Amino acid sequence: MNVQLQTVFRHLFRRLLVVFVLQGIAMQGLFAGMVVGISGRVIDNEGQGLPGVNVVLKGSTNTGTTTDGNGQFRLDVPNQNAVLVFSSIGYVTQEVTVGSRTVLAVTMQTDTRSLNEVVVVGYGTQQRADVTGAIGSVGEKDFNRGVITSPEQLIQGKLSGVNITGNTGEPGANQTIIVRGPGSIRSGNTPLFVVDGVPLDNSVVSTGSANVGFGSSAPLNPLNFINPADIESVDVLKDASATAIYGSRGANGVVIITTKKGSAKKSGLSYSNYFGASTVANKIDLLSAEEFIRFQDANNRPANIYDRNISTDWQDQILRTAFTQNHNLALNGGSENSTYYVSLSLLNQAGIIKTNDLKRYTGRINFTQKLLDDRVGVSVNFTAGHTNNRAAPRNDFAGANAGSLIPDALGANPTYPVRNPDGSLFVFPQGRNPLADLELFDSYARTDRILGNIEGRLKLIKGLEYRINFAVDRSVGNGETQVKRSGLPKLDFPEGRAVFAKNESSSNLIENYLKYAFSFGSNTFDVLAGHSYQRFFQRSNSSSINNFSTSEIDAIYNPGIGTSLNISQNPLTGSASINELQSFYGRVNYAFADRYLLTATVRADGSSKFGANNRYGLFPSVSGAWKLKNEPFLSGLNFVSDLKLRAGWGQTGNQEIPGKITLPLLTSGTGNGQGYPLTESGITPGYTYSRTANPDIKWEVTTQTNVGLDFGLFGGALSGTVDYFYKNTSDMLLNITVSDPVSPTGSRWQNVAMNVINEGLELGLNYASPRSGKLYWQLGGNATFLRNEVQNAPFSFLRTGSISGPGLSGVTVSGNLNGFPIASFYLLEYTGLNENGLNAFRDVNGDGTVSAADRIVAGSPIPNFTYNFNGNVGYKNFDLSVNFNGVSGNKIYNNTANAYFNMPQLASGQNIARTSITANESNTNSATASTRFLESGNFLRLNNATLRYSFNTAKVSWLKNLSVFATGQNLLTFTNYTGFDPEVNVPASTDGITAYGIDITNYPRSRTYLLGLNIAF
Repeated sequence: MNVQLQTVFRHLFRRLLVVFVLQGIAMQGLFAGMVVGISGRVIDNEGQGLPGVNVVLKGSTNTGTTTDGNGQFRLDVPNQNAVLVFSSIGYVTQEVTVGSRTVLAVTMQTDTRSLNEVVVVGYGTQQRADVTGAIGSVGEKDFNRGVITSPEQLIQGKLSGVNITGNTGEPGANQTIIVRGPGSIRSGNTPLFVVDGVPLDNSVVSTGSANVGFGSSAPLNPLNFINPADIESVDVLKDASATAIYGSRGANGVVIITTKKGSAKKSGLSYSNYFGASTVANKIDLLSAEEFIRFQDANNRPANIYDRNISTDWQDQILRTAFTQNHNLALNGGSENSTYYVSLSLLNQAGIIKTNDLKRYTGRINFTQKLLDDRVGVSVNFTAGHTNNRAAPRNDFAGANAGSLIPDALGANPTYPVRNPDGSLFVFPQGRNPLADLELFDSYARTDRILGNIEGRLKLIKGLEYRINFAVDRSVGNGETQVKRSGLPKLDFPEGRAVFAKNESSSNLIENYLKYAFSFGSNTFDVLAGHSYQRFFQRSNSSSINNFSTSEIDAIYNPGIGTSLNISQNPLTGSASINELQSFYGRVNYAFADRYLLTATVRADGSSKFGANNRYGLFPSVSGAWKLKNEPFLSGLNFVSDLKLRAGWGQTGNQEIPGKITLPLLTSGTGNGQGYPLTESGITPGYTYSRTANPDIKWEVTTQTNVGLDFGLFGGALSGTVDYFYKNTSDMLLNITVSDPVSPTGSRWQNVAMNVINEGLELGLNYASPRSGKLYWQLGGNATFLRNEVQNAPFSFLRTGSISGPGLSGVTVSGNLNGFPIASFYLLEYTGLNENGLNAFRDVNGDGTVSAADRIVAGSPIPNFTYNFNGNVGYKNFDLSVNFNGVSGNKIYNNTANAYFNMPQLASGQNIARTSITANESNTNSATASTRFLESGNFLRLNNATLRYSFNTAKVSWLKNLSVFATGQNLLTFTNYTGFDPEVNVPASTDGITAYGIDITNYPRSRTYLLGLNIAF
């Protein structure tokens, strides 16, 4: 029986074993049939394919792949529930569930923990984690969007401590950029710009518009030759420990622009464009024709009413919808040992004022080559730009007789017609038809600029490298301005006038330096030592001719039609200067155990601008950092991903002063009183001293202390910086009045023992949501609190802020006084109208008479609070970004209202702004400069917003990226300012003393809408 049972069990076991084996084979086939093949493409935020991204099956140790050179990948996963993990250095790791899809499109977002992981410092780069100074960085993906003509506009509002103001709304207009407050009371507060390792001589070369009876306007931005689409990043060195490596030119900060380079991993051809339309963002609220007529009738002035049935909006007559187009083409690629980048661009931007437009053409080449197994390297950069500007008849300083286009339009009688019935321009009985300004005025400025450098490097031994950099920067500007022959009244030159101008600037640079990096144990050193020599040359000349014999030919093309040429109206002018700068510099970076960092820098600069007794200046700095996160006592705080404390001190100089001021200057002349005893034998006829020698002139010096904290929390999702700074500028260079009664000159250049203090707090914060699904978002912002103050000045008041307009010649509204900010507004305090409808002012000193002695410090043109906040949200293939910026605490002097919006103007038949009407004001009330025309400069602006859609190009092997976008620029501005726009800075210096915050008939800003395309092959 037992034998039979054993036999039965044996047969049963064999059959069950066969069943299990067959089941296993069947299940294996079933599971094999469920394997899913997944393919796709990984791109960055700009739509470029990302090579080398790790794609791994979550939970697996052996199922994964990496993307190829175009960002493409393919991987088999077990089923539809599989989760793929995408990771790459510098990007946020993402998890994507496969689901029913077989083709995936993944966009990697930059990891805020490694945002700008490598930052550009003087003569090299550093890891962000190893930086000891205060450096702000903005990468391409965070640049401002819209119509951008110069690099400063890319970073406006993006960095704490960096205040950027567009001087006007004109295409290509200059930008005022101030880092951590102005330190010099003269011109020379602009930071040093360095492009691909080349310090620029940013002398103005564009010729601007000469005065042919419409006033003159400022030249355009000298940085317009750089195509913003070629820029990869902008780094701003803010504190002295970071800027001291640039010595005499680092006092106002350093802006380092890095352009795009070729890459073997991202080779290809890319093209981008946009087309846009611009309209005026805000018009001045003038009296309507009905209101104008009502006032004239009420004041028994019917002669000021030309036609009661006409209502002309003269702002509309001079403004237009302006169209812009921009095209960029770039080719890049290479191999392991050589790379190249070639680009071309075209910008055609029409201004919102009729006849004004800007055309720019740029080309750029970058080439790098490695030789001898990377022991030798050569890099070549070459940029060429041509700008062609046609200016409007606009004037920064309108006078009493002939204004310019904008005051002519603002004040034009709304009951006047534009044209006569036969189509000819209507000639105003009073004033000038603004369209005559447009038809009679021509101004063309052409600027060519090339920037090229060749950099070589040689590895001498392990860690020791020699580098040489040779660079050339050359600019030439040519301009012609004319008023055509017309015979019309109310013109300074009714028979015509033409002015011709040429400016030239060049600089040559050669630098040699050694870099040595070595380490032992826990100690790491990076040493730099070098020599630099740069030579600057500027030249300019101008000529003019009057009274044209015909109106059939333009004098700017054939000046031979001019018939009047005399020394008083048509002087030939010219100037030239040569300056040289020689420097020796060194820097040591030391790190111990990746926890304690120390940087020491020294630079000795010698400038030909200074006297023999103080030609060289020495500028040291030292800074340190403590990586608290790497300390064992913080190892348990997992939510802290980064924590670093920084501190630094240093000195920098400012050499931005006129050349040769240390030398005597003689002026020749033939009039009475000319001559001075140059020798013991007596008076030499025809020469007088205009300037006496002062070989003791030395550098303005800025001493700065900085303490900062960098932090990252929750895996870097939340990151930020906090910096406190104290900046003290001393030994101010001024042309002061000489008290010696026997001095041959009334003034003399010398260093003044006084101080300008800038003290502030900077905050920056950024948060990025985890990218684990289809929705992601990011928020960021920065803020700066600033205190600016003049101290220890030996004078009680140093005037500046010249204003202009009818009855305002020689009037100033700003000054420098102890205990107050630079160029504070210094004015009579307006208290209202008296019983006669005339201005009333506060008698401050109580002497019973209102005079200049009753002026008060009424406010500062410098904001004490600037801020920015921005956001980005994306869902699937859509992403939306917005950027706001604002300022607070500053005042604006409305010179336009002071000069043109007053009751005497209205009573004489000119139009004025509705806000200038005050009940019971006398028609004869004077427009005295006072706080009546001082307004708040606070504003908050929606600077730009962009909505982008990126197409899925994973199935098109030859197409890397395709996206379309819509951008709005200057969309909203919240302000109480009554002018065109609160962002103003018209040149208004007095005797070279800088002024800020004055607005006079400024070019209005536009609101722009763009549609664009990005495509890469």
